[in-house]
Amino acid sequence: MIVDAMCSSPPEGASFAGPEAGLARLRGYREHFYGAERSRSYDAMRRDVDDAFEGALTRVPTPERFMAEIDEAGIDVSAIFTEDYSTRLGVTNPSNDDVAKYVSRRPDRFIGIGGIDPWQDDAVREVDRAHYELGLKAVLISPFKQGLPTADPRLARVFARCESVGMPVYVHCGVNWFAESSYDLGHPRGIDTVATAFPDLKLVAVHAGWPWVLDMMLVAWRHANVFVDISAHRPRHFGVEHSGWGPLLHFGSRVLADRILFGTTWTLLRARPKDLLDELRALPLPERVLDQWAGGNAARLFDLA
Repeated sequence: MIVDAMCSSPPEGASFAGPEAGLARLRGYREHFYGAERSRSYDAMRRDVDDAFEGALTRVPTPERFMAEIDEAGIDVSAIFTEDYSTRLGVTNPSNDDVAKYVSRRPDRFIGIGGIDPWQDDAVREVDRAHYELGLKAVLISPFKQGLPTADPRLARVFARCESVGMPVYVHCGVNWFAESSYDLGHPRGIDTVATAFPDLKLVAVHAGWPWVLDMMLVAWRHANVFVDISAHRPRHFGVEHSGWGPLLHFGSRVLADRILFGTTWTLLRARPKDLLDELRALPLPERVLDQWAGGNAARLFDLA
């Protein structure tokens, strides 16, 4: 089984365009990913947000094309996700209901990951709703977008509830390009603190903690409840000398072979999922390990048949 453990936001209209507009709100992201000119005022940033939204609307894949891209890659299950950082940044992303609705189109091919805003008083109730009412498989938080360290008490109550109901939590882990946030707010040490406090909580470190990959491997090795997601990066870079990815290939093919999750965020990277999967298969990894990375580990995490 091949599982894309972090595929795309719901590929429909505003649900697809909203997250791209959100990147424009994060001054530094469009510059990093797409070579855009940096906005230097609030008005310029708002124009960037509007332009990004309108531009993304022209790139929304049709349902037929979206499925065709997934089928071409041979991906069996894809995770549709959203985030909620509306309180901090004033940007509205797809709702958890939007995710659940899209997943319901093909529950045999999609699973859902919801967004939780820890600044909202009902954050814990939203975990319950996502789990019990919407049937989502996990929730996602992003400390640097939400302006909170991973170990902040506002997030702790979310972690505690997810541990109680058995719901994995995806946590952005690694450098961020947001000019208004500390670059190391996603250092793996935060995952270490949370994994220590909540030993029965399944944590997915999103984007593999780069450039602190060795630290990320240490944290995952210390805690059996920590998984490492490789989305938003091109696998072809993992074997490049001095890129910082060497520890992923070394430990990920040995003691952590059962904890690495293949994810694409291919619509963000504007790359074909087939190309990303081909890059993964070209890595110097044993076939058994590739099978685990490409889907076996995610199937176990999410209890997929």
